[in-house]
Amino acid sequence: MIFSIDVEDWSQSVLNRSNPVTRRVYDNTLILLDILEEHNHKATFFVLGNVARKFPQLIRSISDAGHEVASHGYAHQSIYNLTPKQVREDIDTSVGLLEDASGEKVIGFRAPNFSIREYLFEWYCEALAANGLKYDSSLFPMKVIKYGIEKEYSLKIFNKYSLNEHYLSYVKIGKYKLPFFGGGYFRLSPYAMTKMLTKNLDKRRAVFYMHPYEIDCSELEFVQKTYGKIPAKWRLTQFVGRNSVEKKLHRLMNDFEFTSFRQEYYSEDSISVPQSTLSNVDAFIKDSSPEDSDVAARILQSTT
Repeated sequence: MIFSIDVEDWSQSVLNRSNPVTRRVYDNTLILLDILEEHNHKATFFVLGNVARKFPQLIRSISDAGHEVASHGYAHQSIYNLTPKQVREDIDTSVGLLEDASGEKVIGFRAPNFSIREYLFEWYCEALAANGLKYDSSLFPMKVIKYGIEKEYSLKIFNKYSLNEHYLSYVKIGKYKLPFFGGGYFRLSPYAMTKMLTKNLDKRRAVFYMHPYEIDCSELEFVQKTYGKIPAKWRLTQFVGRNSVEKKLHRLMNDFEFTSFRQEYYSEDSISVPQSTLSNVDAFIKDSSPEDSDVAARILQSTT
């Protein structure tokens, strides 16, 4: 399975993009590096360019530890809010900063906020290919509140530019799709449910994702002291459950094996072949059994 980390600073990437990048992203990422080292797992770090600009030594630490450095754009601007020229400049800048800091070729990209739409595919892929990138991991093949595409769509344009698309993972329970494997879903769900549903994923193609700030239990106090009170909705959706994430990560890494996109698909000794996907229907996702559906429902009910 792939372990991926979107390296960004919460107060800059989520609260207000004009805020400065803080030391918190540096310190939180170092903690994740320590956890990965303890369990002898590798990961792909999708890093914002503004983080690389402020903390180039962090990028070098990621690379020196044997992890993959990939791009998350420059300042966490959604792709659909940018012009084609701005997207090209954003990707060019971020990739350049990451390659200078890491000393290695960047081959992967994840759009901020998973902000890819079908009408963007052509010039988005053109910008990725122009930077010599080999893959993208920005698509949820389902629709949730902030991102994802539910309808069937073609990825022939990705193939045209020799790009692989690595979908974010989900499971199907009955007629419903559940994006449980990372981010707020992992933070807010009981680990027993995560472990149970993970067995339904293709172990080679499954993609877990998270952010360094999700282990930061004191950030809410810092943010409100620095920027003022934030809305209750954000306090609930962005900060609840952070004190459980480190413990869950240790359990997850004890129960499953993780690696990076580069190591799994693009290294000299890779045995996995990247999927050349024609549509989101081809995503390697398994349906959960009726028994799993019942168990998942009982677990969720017991936590509400």
